[in-house]
Amino acid sequence: MIITGAGAGIGAAAAKAFVDAGDRVYLADLSLDRLKATAAHLGSPLASVHQVDVTDADAVDALVELVKTETGSVDVLVSNAGVFDAAAGIEATTHALWEKVIAINLTGTFNVVKAVTGPMVEQRAGRIISIGSIAAQRSMPDGLAYCTSKAGIEGLIRRTAYDLGPYGITANVVAPGVVRTDIRVTSTEILGDVVPDTNVRIGDSVMGSLIPARRGGEPSEIAAAVLFLASPGAAYVNGDVLHVDGGWIAA
Repeated sequence: MIITGAGAGIGAAAAKAFVDAGDRVYLADLSLDRLKATAAHLGSPLASVHQVDVTDADAVDALVELVKTETGSVDVLVSNAGVFDAAAGIEATTHALWEKVIAINLTGTFNVVKAVTGPMVEQRAGRIISIGSIAAQRSMPDGLAYCTSKAGIEGLIRRTAYDLGPYGITANVVAPGVVRTDIRVTSTEILGDVVPDTNVRIGDSVMGSLIPARRGGEPSEIAAAVLFLASPGAAYVNGDVLHVDGGWIAA
């Protein structure tokens, strides 16, 4: 199985969940240093490290071909690679910021989903799980490009589910709410000076009024939902968006 954005946060937590379940995991990320840190934390021969830029379709195709060659199949894709735009609104969103966020979050998702489609159709089985966001349904406190990219992922996955369902393949979205990750730090590293300094943060008022759980989530809680969608028990779940957001979607 393949996990993109496996160098930190939700991707790293998903990697641990699958390795703990005894699965062989191909860890992909733009940052080799973060990948090595994840692999060291896992400490398992089941995990291998692969530096891949999801915006590079050829590199993504090469990784999928490697997995197919080494394991004989491509069973699960967890498309998690993504960046955050510091909650930039329409005025603060430059063309450069828009293009980078859409390229990584949305086009990157298309690239990895497209790459695994052929092998999964051939084997007539597979699970595609993309990490979306509450931002696809709620406009704050996320930015214009980020919200758009996450809404686009939902459309991409729904159509993919329709197309690939007859081949025994499922495609679903896990949509987290507030989760304790370092996405702001990693996004700044990747986006550089195109990301504005908006200083927007999730405050106590949001936790108290919009999130019934009254807290942020842990990456392991998102990973648990991903693990479920990859399990035999989720075979009849397809084209869905599973919100793991402490109840924010109900507010």
